[in-house]
Amino acid sequence: MSDDNQLEQREQQYRELIELIERCVDFKIWGFWRTYTSVTAEYPPTVIYDSELCRVRIHHGGKDMYGRWNELAIYYGRLHAPNNKWVISWNGADCHCWHQVFEALDFLDGLSPQEAVNQLRVEHKLPRVIEQFNQSYGGGHQPEQLVRTHVAIWENYGQRLFGLFDLREEDLWTQYTNFVSEIHKIKGSTNWISPALDKIC
Repeated sequence: MSDDNQLEQREQQYRELIELIERCVDFKIWGFWRTYTSVTAEYPPTVIYDSELCRVRIHHGGKDMYGRWNELAIYYGRLHAPNNKWVISWNGADCHCWHQVFEALDFLDGLSPQEAVNQLRVEHKLPRVIEQFNQSYGGGHQPEQLVRTHVAIWENYGQRLFGLFDLREEDLWTQYTNFVSEIHKIKGSTNWISPALDKIC
């Protein structure tokens, strides 16, 4: 496929992404506004929304062999997370600056690190609100279901979730990073990649 055709396809993916997420999510009522978009021939589109507390990064992952849009990824970051990097140097150490939501929800639910690991590995369950949403919503179109899952998360936790990533909440972030570190020690997953998975900022 030529670069022009690839870029045209990416632009169409971007339009689909914006239509989906802004149909499902009223960003204004949550205090978010769109601050960054990336549409290139090389990579699927990315959109980032910012609030005064944190950032939300949404990726269009592409389509399957039948042309169905079947992938989407949503990450959360603190306000220092750059648009185009996943790892930054923070307080003298390299660390991951964009985060999936699962461990944050377990932390907000008051689980211990061991309980969080058991929930996933022994009970084969996701965090409570995601399990509840999946039971009520059922199957469906993966990208829309994922977006609506995050809407359900926001409705359940509200500003508590966004506040966890607030740069001004240093004590809360320290508690959370200790929680994440303990989870990865229990899993034995601290050294899979560099920086280690428990090095977050």
